[in-house]
Amino acid sequence: MADVNKDRFIERLNAIQQKSDPNKKVVRKVNKDGLVVEVVKPRRKKLVPVKSILTAALIFVMLKGFVFAQLGDEEYSSRIDTLKKGQSVQVFAAFLLDADPATLAMARGLDAILRGK
Repeated sequence: MADVNKDRFIERLNAIQQKSDPNKKVVRKVNKDGLVVEVVKPRRKKLVPVKSILTAALIFVMLKGFVFAQLGDEEYSSRIDTLKKGQSVQVFAAFLLDADPATLAMARGLDAILRGK
């Protein structure tokens, strides 16, 4: 014969474990009668890792700026022009590597640090 108190204890224990799950957020709300009730809201998993994408983009711009600072404006532009004359993959790479304002600003900053200008 099953113990009724043990079954109720296990039910309460399961409820506590569900509320203490770190993947769930507990929000306290006040009912109309003034009773504070805890509502468990599960966290939604992000589909796109935004921080990782922004970090990768920043590293890419820093790399472009470093190469631009090392090669100089004329050499960098001539290499991009040769890429633009190639096949579709090379044209896409030229589009990505083309000097934009962020790259130029990064190159100016790195040039000042590296060459002391």
